[in-house]
Amino acid sequence: MRPKPIPDKLKHDAIIEAIFEMRFDPTSIPELLFGRLADHPSWKNFDRRRLPAYDIPAPMRQADDNLRHQPVLELADLANKRSIRVGPQVLSYHQLAPYGSWAQFEPCLVEVVDQLFAKSEGVVIRRLGLRYLNALQSDVHGVSGVADLDLSVVVSEETISKSLNLNYTLTTSDEMACTVRVATIDLVQGVLPSNSSVVVDVDVSTKEPFQSTDATEVKRWLKLAHAKEKENFFSLLRESTIRALEAR
Repeated sequence: MRPKPIPDKLKHDAIIEAIFEMRFDPTSIPELLFGRLADHPSWKNFDRRRLPAYDIPAPMRQADDNLRHQPVLELADLANKRSIRVGPQVLSYHQLAPYGSWAQFEPCLVEVVDQLFAKSEGVVIRRLGLRYLNALQSDVHGVSGVADLDLSVVVSEETISKSLNLNYTLTTSDEMACTVRVATIDLVQGVLPSNSSVVVDVDVSTKEPFQSTDATEVKRWLKLAHAKEKENFFSLLRESTIRALEAR
């Protein structure tokens, strides 16, 4: 991967959701962990609600790989567009746009890590993931389509750029990998900002097998994962686009 300049700050980021997820061995029923987390002073005023997976019987969720790590309960801060979701083997933190900055986001993640380890004695982490979903817009980011990215997909000498859904995974180190998904909006479901052209989903995760019982190790991994996420996102932008977006 050719090194690209990575700006400290953009005039307008493209982030529509940032997600941090921890998967772990079952330690208690999710309602018990949820109650302990809900009592934390920072979150005690969050709305409490059940998620759709709550109505699926626990034995069925446990038997299905697609459901085993689905959250069933949520603490939601609607005003600030953030939430904490809990399941029998998962805890995730979600921040919708506006994202703000890593300087604002990281302390929230550190708090989540510390509270999971404090409220779930003996927790064994099996997977970590840091994921950013980005919607590039023609008028805000100067990206009108795949052709404006530093990306070329060629099949039988024909360049594919009008309608594209590309997934690829890069091994970034012995302990993490990064999966990148690039899709034009005709192949993306959900509500996107106006004038969106391309969605870039960057998902950094631990490689199997992984295990940790140390909150400090998890927080160290987060810093590395964030650096790799930025590196892989900016690798898709042309240098001229990066210069135009950089806040000076």
